[in-house]
Amino acid sequence: MTYQDRNNVVSIIVSLIVNGYIILRLLEMNAAGQFEGPDAVNVWARMVIWVIPIAIAATIVGTILFNILYTIVTGTQKHSFLVDERDKMFDRRGIAAVVIFAGAGFILAILALALGWSALVGFNIIYFAMALGSMAADIVKFISYRRGY
Repeated sequence: MTYQDRNNVVSIIVSLIVNGYIILRLLEMNAAGQFEGPDAVNVWARMVIWVIPIAIAATIVGTILFNILYTIVTGTQKHSFLVDERDKMFDRRGIAAVVIFAGAGFILAILALALGWSALVGFNIIYFAMALGSMAADIVKFISYRRGY
């Protein structure tokens, strides 16, 4: 497993855990009636805003720990951090996945608002479209590295 593969796997796992937590937390908060009233979007934003830096930190810590454990278990030598054209091409594929999901999510949110759904639904659509886009980017890069092209 290459260094990029390990980083993508950790990122996918962290994304699944964080977004699973957010879904559970949103369901709990909705069941408790915390999204009732005019400040529903503010409550949602206060819940989501702290998750982003925690997800970033978890990805960084997870990547470091996973790479250390992988090196200990397999006994592999240090890897090269050189970036070539292939790496750049795989990154562009990942960025394309993010743009597609984020763009589609934005359009779906606007459509939902135009059809009379609440702003809270619109924000959830945008958030989860971006989260799925990020995960799709990691999956696309992982598959690209595994195929080699």
